Amino acid sequence: MSNGGRATGDLSGRSSLRNAGPVLALLALLVLAFAFQGTRGLWEPDEGRYTNIASRMIRSGDFLRPAFNDDFRHFAKPPVTYWAIAAGVATVGWNEWGARIPNAAAFMATVLLVAGIGRRVTKARPWLPAVVYATSLLPVVACNVVTTDTILTLWETLAVLGFVLAWDAGDGRGARGSLLLMWSGFGAAFLTKGPPGLLPLLAIVAFAALSRRRGALRRTFSPWGVALFLAIAASWYTVVAFLDPALVRYFFADEFVGRIASGTHNRHSEWYGAYIYLPILLAGTLPWTPVLLAGFAASWRGLLQFSWWRRAAGERPWVVFCLLWLLLPLAVFAAARSRLPLYVLPLFVPISLLAAQRLEHRPLRLRRWGAALALWCVVLVAGRWAAAGWHSEHDTRPLAVSIAALPPPRPREIVFVDLPPRWGVSLYLRAEVERAVLQSSERGLSVPLDQELAGAESDRLFIVPARRVPAFEAAARELGTGVAQVGSFGDVVYYRQVERDPAAAPRSP
Repeated sequence: MSNGGRATGDLSGRSSLRNAGPVLALLALLVLAFAFQGTRGLWEPDEGRYTNIASRMIRSGDFLRPAFNDDFRHFAKPPVTYWAIAAGVATVGWNEWGARIPNAAAFMATVLLVAGIGRRVTKARPWLPAVVYATSLLPVVACNVVTTDTILTLWETLAVLGFVLAWDAGDGRGARGSLLLMWSGFGAAFLTKGPPGLLPLLAIVAFAALSRRRGALRRTFSPWGVALFLAIAASWYTVVAFLDPALVRYFFADEFVGRIASGTHNRHSEWYGAYIYLPILLAGTLPWTPVLLAGFAASWRGLLQFSWWRRAAGERPWVVFCLLWLLLPLAVFAAARSRLPLYVLPLFVPISLLAAQRLEHRPLRLRRWGAALALWCVVLVAGRWAAAGWHSEHDTRPLAVSIAALPPPRPREIVFVDLPPRWGVSLYLRAEVERAVLQSSERGLSVPLDQELAGAESDRLFIVPARRVPAFEAAARELGTGVAQVGSFGDVVYYRQVERDPAAAPRSP
């Protein structure tokens, strides 16, 4: 009698633990996504640049034409990321939380979409791909960095979910709606980062060809789906190109051809630059790296044989699809002349699916496995907290705090003189950020200093490196413009314009 009662109690405990599992998993995901997002300051140049453009959209009311300031527009990327940051700032506040909350939400949504794909790809353990992705090092790190890549990963994953659902439906009633979901995802991805958002299409086309399913490609590229894609993807491009026809050449020649075929953008364009992706993939997949390496070690010979792909497409179709989703875009990234580590972030979704498929039918000691993952999650969150306390010369927050402590008025415009701009001060101080140069022959996002000194404005702050102070003051005197030192920070000096000196003769034009 007592043994039976003990057995019943054990079963009840296991059932309670099983029922609590989804709740605990959701809580862990919330912590991984949102913990300490507002603790670390904005780091230049990327976080500062994105937040500056987004905050300027709010200040100016122009959400159509991204710009650094009144002098320089910035059409290098479509506006979805800027819109997301602007929405976060307007909702949460003018701080790091507001800037990073869109990435945190995108990371969380991506995990849920991966779980949706897992229901079709790893049916024995549908939750496993989501667990792998949510606990992989790079996705967790990336969602704490203000860039386009986490949001792009969300849309690409949504598109692939639509494809997976449509493929399973075949000619069924749900296929058309799933394909519309796929093309909506690709449209949003294109509106986030342009052509790179379509890279999963390479895998979809190759997979359909290998599978030899009749009419698969025709159904995938249905007129309604392609029309929906164009309506979303081309919307912003069409409007801004209509306003400025010169952008047509810029989008195609500079952004598309330039990034793929030239080193114009100075992003690891050397022939050996492709090797930056290898350590990113190996370290970024921790703690799942051994699982993936074992999988590739077991099948690398087959990957080099076309007959293996044909056979595997029939026997293990989703393994083949995920391999294509990983390898084909990776080949494009390696061949392109513009390379940055986070470019490969969307590939961590197929990587997670591959790892889950390898583990799907293997025995797992769930208690020990769960405890190890919980400890790893603590390490990930602690790492984010530690990064906030790590002094970095790229952190813009200390400079912004120093400027905010200056006597009033609060600067409406901040001009960096012969210095790389700290774009992030725009978010902290809600101010316009510009760069001026003493030598007008210099290029970049800068204007001649005399143009900035032309009008006396007391709410304009000049930030001058200490070594350039004599030259700056001499230039101001030559223009007949009064400037006064109002403070300093590190190796820079702050100046405000004061009333013009009537005794000073302005320089002849």
